Amino acid sequence: MLKRPRLVTIVFTLLVVSVLTSREARAGDVQLDLGLGGEGSSWRDDGAGFGSLQLGYRFKDIIAPYFLARVGYGAVDQRMLTFLSLGVQAWARLGKVRPFARFGLVHQHEETMSSVADEPFGAVFGVGDGIRHRAGLDGGLGVDIPFQKQKSWEFHARIEALLTGFPDPRGPAIYAGGSLGLGFNYSL
Repeated sequence: MLKRPRLVTIVFTLLVVSVLTSREARAGDVQLDLGLGGEGSSWRDDGAGFGSLQLGYRFKDIIAPYFLARVGYGAVDQRMLTFLSLGVQAWARLGKVRPFARFGLVHQHEETMSSVADEPFGAVFGVGDGIRHRAGLDGGLGVDIPFQKQKSWEFHARIEALLTGFPDPRGPAIYAGGSLGLGFNYSL
């Protein structure tokens, strides 16, 4: 049986290859978003900050499979948080503004900063000692606000509220917070 991180890598690779090698003519948008955010958890006094990268391909201007990665720092246990998610995002349209909802499956690594210092390469790639591997669900509600359009490029600001849940007892059960970001859509 495949390990979860390897399965996530295989699924994401197949998704990207199928989108990039399709010979059908179809309308869609390649998407990239970068963000900064913060969240609290169900552990007392546990705040966290993170940077994020989201990649997707939006079909018919409505729905997109996506890959989301975040790397951050959690206050309790002074730990590095590495968040990986695959999911689906859907948009509506209110004038120029694009409200959205997303839902994804999550694999998160939680590791003390002392373990990261001992083995930084392993920590980044999820193979170091002391990593708590956790699986859960993630969702978000937000809005993309376009501010510039040039030919096939559309640039936007993003505001999002997010919620992540983990069923296991190895860390906080819930993380909740928000993020601000900038991104673009490239129409094919």
